[in-house]
Amino acid sequence: MVKTPNPARLSTAIVALAIVLVAVACGAGDEAEPTTVATQPTVVTQPTVATTQTTQTPTTTAPPPSTTAPPTPLVESAGSLEDLFITDTTTGREVMERISQSERDCLRTAIGEQLYGAMLKLPMKRLVGEVGTSGAGSFLGCLTDDNIVLMGLVLIDSHHGRTDPEARECSVDAARENPEVIRVRFELLRPAFEATDADALFDSSKAIFDCLKVADQVDVLVRLTTRLDQEDTFTGEDIVGMLPEEEVSCIRERVGEELFAVFLGATVTQAFAPAASLLDCLTLASKTALFAAFTSSRVDGLREEAGVCMATLVADSPHILALGFGALDVDELEESELARLGDEAARLFDCLNAEEVYQVLTLPAVVEQ
Repeated sequence: MVKTPNPARLSTAIVALAIVLVAVACGAGDEAEPTTVATQPTVVTQPTVATTQTTQTPTTTAPPPSTTAPPTPLVESAGSLEDLFITDTTTGREVMERISQSERDCLRTAIGEQLYGAMLKLPMKRLVGEVGTSGAGSFLGCLTDDNIVLMGLVLIDSHHGRTDPEARECSVDAARENPEVIRVRFELLRPAFEATDADALFDSSKAIFDCLKVADQVDVLVRLTTRLDQEDTFTGEDIVGMLPEEEVSCIRERVGEELFAVFLGATVTQAFAPAASLLDCLTLASKTALFAAFTSSRVDGLREEAGVCMATLVADSPHILALGFGALDVDELEESELARLGDEAARLFDCLNAEEVYQVLTLPAVVEQ
């Protein structure tokens, strides 16, 4: 069954795609413009010099038709998207040749013939990077249910630069068990909370996460923490307001008066990442209280008890605590310590109710990951 794209989201995607196409046209000028420049002098001067010859011997005009020949038709293919990885050279044509004609027709109708034709030549990596998941979600709306799962995973792997066939196969199996986990990631699923099996969504999301290599899992966690921090309104001034005077004095003494002023206006990870030793100024009680506070600030409507529960678990997970403050140097961790990160992070979801799980999984920072 081919889906009908959401008009509101599709309009956003079309605008984004148009911007990308303009950017590509400008960036590809070295290749595209010479053809136009070379053709125009021929059209202008040829009639003046040899108008009669052109009329009498039509064979001399053979080259121009070749420049306007219709594009090569797309190949009908029974190939699967499961083994597709988007590389630097992958174009829209290579992707379109893997889906059905009805899906292509849906997309052509949705974005228009001109943009569709340009997309066939466009590098998919650039398109995905510019349009983002919100725009990609609109395009996925033209696909069949199974291709939404497959293409969604292709785009997620492209976003992270992953090309691991075993992880992909594992992820496909997990997502097919619960396709809604992909629809959530691409903002194609917005039912009422009570109509959503949030526990199943989390289980499927965790299963896909577990398919990744340890290094890729850590990369996801680091990116997610950084992205959440960038969107957070919790600053160093909020941190200072929650700490005992002696802990504030320790931080001020370590960074100096000038940098302390910078600290006050910084986000959590900006404040601690440059000097992870600042965490040594805080007691465990202060660290967990702060973790609960800025976790709550990052998820709208998170219950206070959920934040406290998460902070309590983090007290037994020093690596997750350091990650939350942006003070974790993953390059210094042993393989076994890296492996624990994903499991420790997953435990935090046990503190959330169904509505909070859904909210977390639909956060922009999570969707983009």
